[in-house]
Amino acid sequence: MDMRAVCSTWRSAIAKPSPLAAVAGLRFRPRHWVMLDLQPDDRNDDDDARLFLHVPTGRIRRLHLPVLRDNFVAGATDGLLVRGDMYPPHLARVLNPFTGDMLHFPAALPRHFKHTSVKGGSHSTLVLLRWGSVVCAAPNSDFFTETEEAVETYLVSIVNYQGDVYCADARGCVFKLVAPAADQCDDDELLVIPEVSPPGVDVYAEEGDDDDDTKEGDDGSEMPSYLVESAGELLLVRYVDETLKVFRVDVEHKLLEEVKSLGGRTLFLGQERCVSVDAAKLPSVDGDCIYMLDFENVSMSDSEDMSMSDSEDMPILDSGDKCDMCVYNLRGDMVDIIYSKDFRARPFSLVQVLLWYCDVLPKL
Repeated sequence: MDMRAVCSTWRSAIAKPSPLAAVAGLRFRPRHWVMLDLQPDDRNDDDDARLFLHVPTGRIRRLHLPVLRDNFVAGATDGLLVRGDMYPPHLARVLNPFTGDMLHFPAALPRHFKHTSVKGGSHSTLVLLRWGSVVCAAPNSDFFTETEEAVETYLVSIVNYQGDVYCADARGCVFKLVAPAADQCDDDELLVIPEVSPPGVDVYAEEGDDDDDTKEGDDGSEMPSYLVESAGELLLVRYVDETLKVFRVDVEHKLLEEVKSLGGRTLFLGQERCVSVDAAKLPSVDGDCIYMLDFENVSMSDSEDMSMSDSEDMPILDSGDKCDMCVYNLRGDMVDIIYSKDFRARPFSLVQVLLWYCDVLPKL
């Protein structure tokens, strides 16, 4: 992609990928770039421009995207932007902001969804989490359909990893979205199958039936899990006994391995998405730390109340603006509140911007 951008001879010699290939083809995805200002908010100087952060290097790039004028950004995943028409029926779109290619879906975005993901490869699919279940649509689907799940569970996090889509539930069980054989399903059908579960947790049991889960909240409430790709590894972050535990997900051997260090990296966790950055490239963040909002009030109910709003207004992006910004240090299992004022107060720090990226939620 870098050669195509700077070398006209390269562009003339190599065929431009189709819009489907630019989205479905993993080599064309700008997976290391995140768009920081997902919501224009009150900015009116240049509504076509967006800031992008290159996570491995900390480099900032400003792109002009006129295509966003009449649309809203419903999500971001693997460097791609999930968009919707501003007015009903809010047809879904997936944009590669660096090539300008856009994949159009005849399906309208459903109401009350949270996380977004795009499965690559020959079975390209737009995937959403809605009320704890996976709904998906292929480029030729007329509507989003709920996937078939091997286990009754409430999914709370979703991530792209090595071209596949993984989900996690409140117990820390990890699931994988797979496409059955072509002669056994429609193009827009996926299966949600168990991949990994924590020790002592029966993935096939009803949520809340595991003895191991009762200790995670004094009132028996379910606590969220977070999936994040970090330096080529898939990590699972769980809130356990008022601490954060980080596990490496071994997808090959289907194991969870607790890790005590992030190798100098930093995690930002949010209700909508998570991101891992190299602290050495971003001097304003601390290594081996986890940033998030309202650490002491983390609960399943808070995030679900936000996603299930019955507002009939035009789609907007929302975030908890009266939240404490917190940093959790893995080296000492200590949490500090670093900012407790209006979350949207300017000027924004880099930590603010990254937490905003992770925590803004689409509303339909």
